[in-house]
Amino acid sequence: LSIPSQRSAMAQPSLIESMEEWLASEDFDDAWRECYEHSSRGATGRSDRNISESVLIKTAVDVHSHLPDGDLRSMIPQPDAEFIRGALEAIGVEDPRRAGLQDLEHLEAALVVVYTHLAHCADLLEQQMPGFAAGIASGHIGPQSF
Repeated sequence: LSIPSQRSAMAQPSLIESMEEWLASEDFDDAWRECYEHSSRGATGRSDRNISESVLIKTAVDVHSHLPDGDLRSMIPQPDAEFIRGALEAIGVEDPRRAGLQDLEHLEAALVVVYTHLAHCADLLEQQMPGFAAGIASGHIGPQSF
């Protein structure tokens, strides 16, 4: 039995579609680069290669503040280290604690995976727990609650 989400009843794009659109935008490109610059500040001899897990995590967390207003901002929680590792593990990425990320292209791809995974989780929440999701969307419940 499937209960239609509030979003589908109003013919709005899914959170996944909205996230994919944002991830393909110049706004996302500018945001992750700005966040990476901030996260890697103070790194000695930075070459934009062999990017550490700590820089990945800080960048992913900082990108959250650049989500567009609306459903993405209200429904998508800030990722934490465990979520980031799990999202990357789900697609077979080598543990970034050991290997880091090869370069900026891999960092961007990792961020896309993490934020797409967040959107999938939020979309699933809307489908399986529409009342809880409506509470988050209205601001009565923080997205970090799930």
